Amino acid sequence: MHRPVVFIAQSLSKHVFILCENYFLRTCSVLESKTCDIENRKYVQQFIVRLSLLYMEDRVSEESYTMAFLESMVMSEGSVAVCSHESPDPGPSALFVRRRSSSLTSPLGDQLKGVKRCKSGELCVVCGDTASGVHYGVSSCNGCKTFFRRVVLENRTYSCKGDGNCLVDKRMRCGCRHCRYKKCVAVGMDRSELNMERRRKRKSFHFERTPEIAHSLEDPLIEELLVKEHSFLVVLTSTLAPIHSSIPEALARPSTFDTELNVHEQCQMDLGKQMNFSYWRAKTLSTVIEWMKSFAVFQELPEQDQQILIIHSSFSNMVFSEAFHTPDRYADRIIYPDNLCVFRNFAANIQKERSGLIPTIVAVINQILVPIRQMNLTNIEYVLLQTIILFDPECLTLSPASIVAVRDYRLQVLQALMRHHQRQHGPVEGCFRFAAVLLRIASINKVAAFKRETLLHAESLHVMAPHPLAIEVCKKYGEVSFF
Repeated sequence: MHRPVVFIAQSLSKHVFILCENYFLRTCSVLESKTCDIENRKYVQQFIVRLSLLYMEDRVSEESYTMAFLESMVMSEGSVAVCSHESPDPGPSALFVRRRSSSLTSPLGDQLKGVKRCKSGELCVVCGDTASGVHYGVSSCNGCKTFFRRVVLENRTYSCKGDGNCLVDKRMRCGCRHCRYKKCVAVGMDRSELNMERRRKRKSFHFERTPEIAHSLEDPLIEELLVKEHSFLVVLTSTLAPIHSSIPEALARPSTFDTELNVHEQCQMDLGKQMNFSYWRAKTLSTVIEWMKSFAVFQELPEQDQQILIIHSSFSNMVFSEAFHTPDRYADRIIYPDNLCVFRNFAANIQKERSGLIPTIVAVINQILVPIRQMNLTNIEYVLLQTIILFDPECLTLSPASIVAVRDYRLQVLQALMRHHQRQHGPVEGCFRFAAVLLRIASINKVAAFKRETLLHAESLHVMAPHPLAIEVCKKYGEVSFF
């Protein structure tokens, strides 16, 4: 008979958690709790690592997990004790430290950049320097590529101090930005390729995979989720993608991911046409629902349970998407696919706030975007974590059969995430990374709750008129979820 894994924390009402899979993520959120000091958080993370190792090795049975109140076992005021069957103390030196290093970067992310190659020795058609590749449709150097990209993405405008025909070569390319950009356009640099940086990921599925990339995608579940992510980006930036008016209307038709993807690939929105924040809230929420509908396990649920799961999880999936799909180099702003931008600095948003901007987007930056940038969250980790957030068995208004189906699928995704981390980082460091990724869920859910509450207040005070789909999800959330 297995001895249970025990976690004792004075700061959590002196409860002892003997965890099962249902309570696993709840305990992970302890690290985000303001009631836990730094020392307590350190021990909680050690506990998660031990539990992960034991659970993945089937050394702790599900029957061994339960929840009990053992106040008498608390060792001292504010203390935390962790014990497990045949599990050595890793010590403080083994704690996971967030750091920006190549070891934590998925090789898949590099492969998905999809930069075309030019011939050796070919010159940049803009300035005549050595070309590094085919960027935005023409052979160009990294300098001209970056210059063109920044001008377009940040809507920069320049004026020429001369006659508009300044020399642009390797030596003088920085002399006049107006003429340099003019030449970029003249030689054929294509703005449409900047429409969405990650649109190029679609081509990655046709690239020859290196052994390292193939190793990362040897899990069929991960590859399936990456295909869904590709479809998500295509539909999100499509001018034909539906924006649903209600949840029943959204569920009345098959997922766009399965039926019309090729059409949406040909109808991508123009980068220059900026929409407003209400539009992107509704567009992202509708695309999240299309993504949910693409899962076979979701399709097999009764329609009532499908609606419950949408209400329970969609806002969390939406705010996570807003943060992750902001271009990688930014950690102080949210950028939408049409280049609509909101900054963390409120002073930079005065005009936009008058047109309907609310502080919830800044919460997305502070609580989601900044942490995932600091930890270098990879594309594989993102798609797995989004799926874990969606399939939440803690949504107790689901029918018993649906709770079982959701729990079983979530367990498959958790196991895939653990296997991926152990392949990439080794058995010990992989567990630390596994814990660190799961701990993002608490912040994501808090931001989603803040966004729901803010929209309801704004709608009740007639400050703004949110989209009907967003308001429906907000108003019904209290009926299906209790936290």
